Amino acid sequence: MHAHFDTLPAPRRSEEAFNTADALRARRGDWAHIDTHDNVNRASNQSHRIRRGKLVAFRPAGAFEAKAISAKDGTAEVWARYIGPSTKSGTPA
Repeated sequence: MHAHFDTLPAPRRSEEAFNTADALRARRGDWAHIDTHDNVNRASNQSHRIRRGKLVAFRPAGAFEAKAISAKDGTAEVWARYIGPSTKSGTPA
């Protein structure tokens, strides 16, 4: 084992998520295809994480809607849109 000091690489996935969230914010209310997965389980998981704000780029929770949609070829697509931050009552602002 040895130590090699260097600059920490930029996290690509996170950067992609922030770029996607920014693009959705720029077109509030418009649905966009944001990802494709091998199966609906993975797409549903990503959709859930977006809706609940578990992905930092998509916070606050409730500011984005996301859906997993099965495709004819067996893959699953993730569609999302920005609806604005949620108020305490749970309705979009």
